[in-house]
Amino acid sequence: MERFRTTREPYDTVYRILNEDGEIHILNEKGEYKHDESNGINKAFGIIQDITERKQTEEALVAAKEQAELANRAKSEFLANMSHDLRTPLNAIIGFSDMMKNEILGPIGVPKYSEYVDAISESGAHLLDMINVILDLSKIESSSIMLDDDEIDVAGTIDAVLTLVALKAESSGVELVKVIPADLPRLTADEVRVKQMLGNLLSNAIKFTPLGGTVRISAECLNDGRLMVTVSDTGIGISDEDVPLVLEPFGQVDSVMTRKFEGTGLGLPLVRAMIQQHGGELLLESELGAGTTVSIIFPVERVQGDG
Repeated sequence: MERFRTTREPYDTVYRILNEDGEIHILNEKGEYKHDESNGINKAFGIIQDITERKQTEEALVAAKEQAELANRAKSEFLANMSHDLRTPLNAIIGFSDMMKNEILGPIGVPKYSEYVDAISESGAHLLDMINVILDLSKIESSSIMLDDDEIDVAGTIDAVLTLVALKAESSGVELVKVIPADLPRLTADEVRVKQMLGNLLSNAIKFTPLGGTVRISAECLNDGRLMVTVSDTGIGISDEDVPLVLEPFGQVDSVMTRKFEGTGLGLPLVRAMIQQHGGELLLESELGAGTTVSIIFPVERVQGDG
């Protein structure tokens, strides 16, 4: 108040008072001088507002946010530790079952046992894939995964991923279509992560597309210089209200159509986390019964000009 009277500058301050009953209140006090037409000071006025409830709400929100961040870190650490602990025995299961399947130490003898060994090997590989996805997501959430950027040929990267999913598409009776311009520019990105993103998107599209359907992958440079890769399908689609759910970790649409499909519900969240780590974004459009289109967009600073 003394400084206010001396400098005549407006003030805005927050302080606490202690009532006679011992109750603490938080007050916000503001004051300023009013000037007349000749710029002379003719009066001073101010206001004192009790903001105790607002401050308590703010403090509760901050505490809740810190608690949520702590819980999320604990979850990520748990998933990472659990994944590491599970991978060791799974690798042993897969390794020994592969040895038995290939009869390295001699014939098994009973044909039925060979079928069991095949099932053990396939199930182990499936579990290991799921664990690796969980581990990747937990690493990204805890910011412990670093990008290994390099200049990559996007068209060549897409071809490599298409080769990996071609057998799955063929066995599912799904046609793969590629639309890539010849002058597609190169990209500065982590090629392993880009392949992982495209592999997840294509595998998801194939999985949810019925026999006779089509999965299409395309790439283009947008007008603002960003590079977009899009995977679209003619599959079962997602309703508008379920779109936010499938973008959340472990989120799966609980419907008769999708219960038969295996998975952790981590494919799209992992892709979104990885493209965001590249400074880009993920867009998803879908219509129930008509198909889904997912695009990952790389920022202009990662695009290296004409290819």
